[in-house]
Amino acid sequence: MCFIGRNGASASWIWRRMLRQMIHRGLKASFYWLGLFVSRHPVFFLTVPAVLTIIFGSTVLSRFKPETDLEILVAPTHSFAKVERSLANSLFPIDQSKNKLYSDLHTPGRYGRLILLAKSGGNILELADQVLQVHKQVLDLSVNYKGFNYTFAHLCVLSHQDKRCILDDIITIFEDIRLAILSNYTFSKVPVSYPNTTLKDGRVSFIGHQLGGVAFSPNSRDQQVKFARAVQITYYLRNHGPVVQDVIAEKWENAFCALITRLSTLSEDLHIQSLTSFSLWRDFHQTGVLAKGEVLVSMVLLLLAATISSSMRDCLRGKPFLGLLGVLTIAIANVTAAGIFFISDGKFNSTLLGIPFFSMGESGAA
Repeated sequence: MCFIGRNGASASWIWRRMLRQMIHRGLKASFYWLGLFVSRHPVFFLTVPAVLTIIFGSTVLSRFKPETDLEILVAPTHSFAKVERSLANSLFPIDQSKNKLYSDLHTPGRYGRLILLAKSGGNILELADQVLQVHKQVLDLSVNYKGFNYTFAHLCVLSHQDKRCILDDIITIFEDIRLAILSNYTFSKVPVSYPNTTLKDGRVSFIGHQLGGVAFSPNSRDQQVKFARAVQITYYLRNHGPVVQDVIAEKWENAFCALITRLSTLSEDLHIQSLTSFSLWRDFHQTGVLAKGEVLVSMVLLLLAATISSSMRDCLRGKPFLGLLGVLTIAIANVTAAGIFFISDGKFNSTLLGIPFFSMGESGAA
């Protein structure tokens, strides 16, 4: 039922108007007393915010930590992807299923991947000695941690059968090819079929992920490999253990990348590339470094826009410094918020770079 007033206004409209007036008067009175309180205590409101900004700003430098787990950035904590990956990790562990079937159902943890490509369209099978020389340098690579030198043999995933480092079967094939060449035979004397090949010990190994650019011998029944452009070798590191082991594995991955970069400049017959477990993380966080120039230019444009928008033809009514002060206030608030974020164990990622601009946009809209 609708009640109509003398002037034709509904009762609900009158109540809404009264409510707006009450809220307006309450806010007006609150801000009046707040301004009066601030004006009576200028020293407190000038020094305390400045001290808090300095304290929280210093924590940005001392407690800054980048986010190293990309899954946190792209998947919720209880997402099905993480549950399925954990299930695949438990059912198909690298150290048990590696010799039978190559599976990329889950992230293999810490690893270093070596990709070698023959230059000038050459056959990688004819460069077995060069490939094995690079492989040997990777195995001899050592990193120092608290006075001890750790090589791949100390960090590798061990086989359950003989407790030896798990290595790709393509290495055994290349060793057989090198022995054949040293015995004045051609590499064709070593039968290599694709994608499954039979090794000397009788095992059937899947090498479809280890040879690239494959061409087969004509009239071969079991797809004998005649030519291959590239080979891929993966070095798996243990990632189930103490935190110290993961730190050493990370140092080994960094040294691995540095070694491959150096070898790629020295090799005359091979193009050498590397890939590690942190390569995607490194590229993701590289966006923050690349965005520094754009962020600085955007800040300058914001300051310029704030100055121009606050300026007027009348010098007495124009307030350009008020616009600059507004941008400075928002910047100080962002620094303080960043300090609180890092104190509460927050970790930085490059997607946070846009937050200051969102806050400035919201403040400008307000």
